[in-house]
Amino acid sequence: MNLDEAKKIIEEGGIVVFPTETAYGIGADATNKEAIEKVYEAKNRPGSKGLTVIVDSLETAKKYAELSESEESIVEEFMPGPITLVSDKKEKVPDNLNDDFAFRISSGEVAGKLSQVGPITATSANISGNETSYSVEDISDELLDAADFVINCGELDSGPTSTIAEVVDGEVIVHREGPIKKKELEKHV
Repeated sequence: MNLDEAKKIIEEGGIVVFPTETAYGIGADATNKEAIEKVYEAKNRPGSKGLTVIVDSLETAKKYAELSESEESIVEEFMPGPITLVSDKKEKVPDNLNDDFAFRISSGEVAGKLSQVGPITATSANISGNETSYSVEDISDELLDAADFVINCGELDSGPTSTIAEVVDGEVIVHREGPIKKKELEKHV
């Protein structure tokens, strides 16, 4: 597993298939409009369905997201961990990434190291609408052919997907229920 080569490919606008703490994902530079477009094409995903991002730290998240005190508290308490926080994006975030900035800090070793280059996309390594991939063998040839690099770490445990939540006007809204429950998040708002 050559993480330095994978990081270089991401920095140069390529896409990398990599393991996260939950499933295999497609990583690309989330600040590069052309790289984001490659991810949409590889997944055959409509541009109206935004992409989530992995960052390496709260400090990096604050460079790309407008975070309230409540949101910072949620990040400090639950990340790295199985939660994606939807927040307002700053102007430097490309429009084709998402309408907002949906991010998490990954507890996966490979994902954490790859995100040291900057925010990377974290969408699942599958054709849009297909099953989540827990091994490279599960990933379609079409998607693997579109990738510039594949990090194969074998079969991953198929655990629960992350909670997706946001804070709007002091209220916690959960878009997808996961291991971290709304009641736990509300303690930080």
